[in-house]
Amino acid sequence: MIPKGKLISIGGAEDKGTEPEPNFTQKNNLNFFELQILSRIVKEAGGHDAYIEVITSASSIPEEIGHNYEDAFKKLGCSNIRVMDIRNREDAMKRK
Repeated sequence: MIPKGKLISIGGAEDKGTEPEPNFTQKNNLNFFELQILSRIVKEAGGHDAYIEVITSASSIPEEIGHNYEDAFKKLGCSNIRVMDIRNREDAMKRK
C-alpha cells in the first residue's frame, strides 16, 4: 500500500491560540509564528489548500481539542480540516 500523505505526531501543549498570551490584554492572539509548529504542519502537508486530518484519540476531551485544532488551522488560512473521531480500535478500522 502506498501512503497517501504524511503522519505528523505532535503533543497537545503547543499554542493553538486558545490561551491568553503573556503581556497582552486581548485573548486568542496567535503565537504560531513564534513556535511555528502548526505552521510547519501546514507547510509539510502541502500548503493552505492541503487536506489536514486531526486525530485526537490520545486526549481525554477529544471533541474540544478537535474544535481547537480546527479553529487554529482555519486562523492559519486552511480550509480543508477534518477531525477523525477515533476513540477505540473499532473506530480506527471503519472506512469513511
